[in-house]
Amino acid sequence: MFVAAWSAISFVPVYSQWLFGDARYYANWGYFIASHQTPYRDFHIEYPPGSLPVFVAPVYLRKLFDYHGTYFFWLRAELLVFGLLALVAMAVALRFLGASTRRAYAALAVAGATPVILGPIALFHYDYFAAMFTAAAVAALLARRGVLACAFAAAGASAKIFPALIIPFALYELWRSGRWRGLGKGAAAAGLVLAAAVGPFLVLAPHGLWWAVHVELVRPLEVESTGASLFGMAHVLGGLHLHVVPSSGGSHGLAGSAPKILSDVLALAMVAVMVAIYARWARGSRTADELVAACAAVVTAYVVFSKVFSPQYLVWLAVLVPLVGGRRGLVASTLLVVVLATTQLWEPYRYAEYFHMSSTYLISLVFVRNVLLLALLGVLALPVPLERHAEKLDPARATVV
Repeated sequence: MFVAAWSAISFVPVYSQWLFGDARYYANWGYFIASHQTPYRDFHIEYPPGSLPVFVAPVYLRKLFDYHGTYFFWLRAELLVFGLLALVAMAVALRFLGASTRRAYAALAVAGATPVILGPIALFHYDYFAAMFTAAAVAALLARRGVLACAFAAAGASAKIFPALIIPFALYELWRSGRWRGLGKGAAAAGLVLAAAVGPFLVLAPHGLWWAVHVELVRPLEVESTGASLFGMAHVLGGLHLHVVPSSGGSHGLAGSAPKILSDVLALAMVAVMVAIYARWARGSRTADELVAACAAVVTAYVVFSKVFSPQYLVWLAVLVPLVGGRRGLVASTLLVVVLATTQLWEPYRYAEYFHMSSTYLISLVFVRNVLLLALLGVLALPVPLERHAEKLDPARATVV
């Protein structure tokens, strides 16, 4: 399924003509690195150090195959491998969840079809790289390999920050099984992986690394974020004037004090919701199904409340949400598919029209997408009513601990 979806996006003209965007920056950085320039010191780059191998590998792959194909083809070939490995990790996770063959096929089909449901945006960003490590971390957790889970999550976090959200689950399990010794092993594994990825650049280019961090910290409220969609609806319904400014990576944000205040409020809400998810899981039954639901919920909360919501972030959810089982999983996966399909209605085809805030239809569409994502968070984080209802309908489906 994933190979077919990847092929459709890569070679069907209606999709392939839109395969640009951040990949152009990746190509520049990849060739700079291949010419022995040092990232963060000799040229600015806003992404974490763990992403660098993804950018430079297509340069050498193209050279290895006698310069057949373009940089962008080999980048997509990389993403194909990352996506397939993510599916393998999901299959391992589903095995440890005791999923039926039907459930496993359905979950892998949703994840495998994600590129064609979400559209070209899925394959001109490197998010499948971090998603692969996230799926591997969850699989390791389910296999009771907490130290390995910490290492996988840290490897993903060295490229994109969100996989780090899985580490608290692993550390808590290590604490319960081995107390301070187990906790120390997990923390050491995560710390060593991050040190290997980030340490050399802290030594060689500390100022350039801080510049990359600073760029992310000062980014305005991105126009597709939950907060910005509220301002968009205020613009449609009440004529609120919005000041849209260019941001990093070709994105756009809302300038002004009100968007800044709202982004700060949403950041506090994000922390509060995440703490609630971790606490609810730690105090609960902590079954395997509850674990995958909590992992999916905490990453969804990050996406919902972040001041930056790039559409490729939905790839992160595509490797987690389908793992959730039962009625809750069915509802969550259905919402995810609707969110993915809704996003493709404007990304990337009509993004320019949207960020100019000139289309009531597109502004409303983004708002609806974000409301659906908020509903997805609710389903994942507050699943008890759904599960109790399912158990009343079929007592045999009740969780046995």
